[in-house]
Order: sequence, then structure tokens, then C-alpha cells
Amino acid sequence: MKLAETYYRLQDFANAQTHFEILAQRDPKATLAEKALFFAAESAMSSMGENSLERAVVLFDQVVQLKGELRWAARNEQAMIERKLGKPRDALLLYDEVLKNASRSSEKREALCGKGDIYFELGPEDAKNYDRAIEAYDQLANDAREPGHWRNQALFKKGMCLEKKTDPSAALSVFYDVLASQARPDRPPEFFWFYKAGFNAARLLEDQAQWTSAAAIYQKLIAAAGPRSDEANARLNRLRLEHFLWE
Repeated sequence: MKLAETYYRLQDFANAQTHFEILAQRDPKATLAEKALFFAAESAMSSMGENSLERAVVLFDQVVQLKGELRWAARNEQAMIERKLGKPRDALLLYDEVLKNASRSSEKREALCGKGDIYFELGPEDAKNYDRAIEAYDQLANDAREPGHWRNQALFKKGMCLEKKTDPSAALSVFYDVLASQARPDRPPEFFWFYKAGFNAARLLEDQAQWTSAAAIYQKLIAAAGPRSDEANARLNRLRLEHFLWE
């Protein structure tokens, strides 16, 4: 196990997969067997070998059959692979299996997010899929409750769906919900989705020629003092110069 983990950390995924599988095969009922199979599948996913994704699906399914604590995490990983293989309908079935069973909250959130992403990607085929995506994102946002990675991600993606439905006002309102999230002293701030929502909100406002409101968004992004504050400052300066917002 230590040797396999070392290969994995060194990103030698072929050797890692081999040693994880050997360990699982030696004693399938051992405590480490489930973990070894899971990381053998993860190694296969990460390798560039031919048919590696198909092998990963087989290994993840073996994890599921063990019915251990990694069961539903393995199903989520399988769903991700099916998406990569261009099989979104199969992925949806796997996500639904996670959601309908006794999986952990973190696993349900991942499944809800994946389900919403698939429906969003299927939106061009049928506009009703945007509504299905919104339903999944709403469930994710309500489940997460507290501001943070999952809630902000769900709201941002819901806003993107509303944009696709040509409802910029509703999209802007959702982006504002992300920006209104208050940072908590007991956890690090969530910047990734916060900034994505902020820049999208500013873009929508600029599209509507609401220059002052867009400037206010950029000022909020600057005040957050996060990794994209300099970018927000540059956009604010451009906006001021182009539209004479000297105040």
C-alpha cells in the first residue's frame, strides 16, 4: 500500500494502479481492499493509457459491489467518467442512484452538481433541460445552506442557466445573491465562484449600459481583496475612462 501510494504521489499512475490492484487481489476481503481498488481506479483515470477510462469504470464498479464506505464516492466517479466518454444519460442514472440511497451529504452534493451540469450541457438540445438544471442547482443551494463553495457554485450556475433562457434580470439577481454572501471568521473566504458571479454581473450591467452599477460591482470585487482584485481594478479603471465616471 505504501509503495502504491508513493507511485501515486509521484504521478506514476501506471505503477500505482498495478500495485493497488495487486493488493486488492491478494485479499479481497481485507480492510485495505476497498481503498486499494478505489485508488487503482483513480490511477487509471489519471493515466494516459489506452482504454484506461473503461478500466477505471470496471474498478469503481468493484468498489460499489463491496458496499463499503467508498461505495457512493465510486458511483460519482463512474458518472464523471461516463460524461468524459460522451454518455450523459448513463451518468444521470448513476447520479440518481447516489441521490436515492444512503449516501453522505458531500456525495449527494457532488451528485446534484453533476446532474445540474449535465442538464446545462444538454440545454442546446432542449431548452427544458435548463429548467431541470435549475432544479438541481436549487436543491444544491438549499442543501448547502451556508455561504461557501457549494452554495456559491450552485447559484452561479443557476445564473448561467437563466442567461441561456434569455432572462438577464433573473440571472443578475442570482449573481447578486452570491455577492451578498457574508464571509465567516471561522472559515476561509470562498473566492472562486464569488469572483465569477461578480464579473458576470458586471458584464450584464455593462451590456445594459448601467455603467455606475457595474462600477459598484467592480469596487465590491476589489474590496474583497482576493486573487482577482487586480483584474477588477483594471476593469474599473477602464470603465471610468471610457464613460467618464470620475466620481
